[in-house]
Amino acid sequence: MVQLQYPCDDVVPVEDEPHHRLVIANEFVRFFVVEIATLERTLCHHHAHPYLMYVMGEAEIVSAPHDGEPKTLTYHDGDCELSSAGLKHVVENVRETKFRNLLVELTPGLNELQRGSEPRIVAGNGTVQAIFQEERISVWSLEVNPGVQVEVYGEAIFATLFEETPLPKHPGDITVKRHQVSEISWIPSCRGLLRSDLDRSWRVILFQLGRTAEQLAPVRKRVCEPLKSLRTHALEPE
Repeated sequence: MVQLQYPCDDVVPVEDEPHHRLVIANEFVRFFVVEIATLERTLCHHHAHPYLMYVMGEAEIVSAPHDGEPKTLTYHDGDCELSSAGLKHVVENVRETKFRNLLVELTPGLNELQRGSEPRIVAGNGTVQAIFQEERISVWSLEVNPGVQVEVYGEAIFATLFEETPLPKHPGDITVKRHQVSEISWIPSCRGLLRSDLDRSWRVILFQLGRTAEQLAPVRKRVCEPLKSLRTHALEPE
């Protein structure tokens, strides 16, 4: 019998795959932090819902689907990729750095949700850049300086990132900067005020959820909560 290079007969749900850490789960989304070490591979796992992947750092992987040929895929820091429901695959990291990504699984309840307005800076200096737009989700990169305040609108998820700089292996090698998650928070509804206690610049990836008002038929009535302050506290890398 010929042994398959990427066996996928025993399939586990994505939440049971050890490299996928489930952080947030509610009626709208499930949010995972994914980390695969160098030359490591996942179990064969099943994505029952469509999902958006946000890649942190440069990456090269092999994605071996249950019913297809393995493909080698290259990603760059900040790349976003939307995948359809039903994918069953094994993922192998073939680069000498960890493959890290944020994975937002879009559940059916998201179709009833209205997306909030665009985030905006209300005090201090920084930039707000749209990096991905789809009918159910938008992704924003917020680069902000100390003391900045950003008004953000839910329902949404924000992930604060810090930069990790590996040392070069040999003199003259290029030093690569990679992003790692330091904090993840859920913005429940309407709006919140995001500000930093840090004394340095920081970066936030904001995932806004739901359809725009133009896309929606009548939806559930959303009850606005009082303005909330969402402070970021970056953790030091281990």
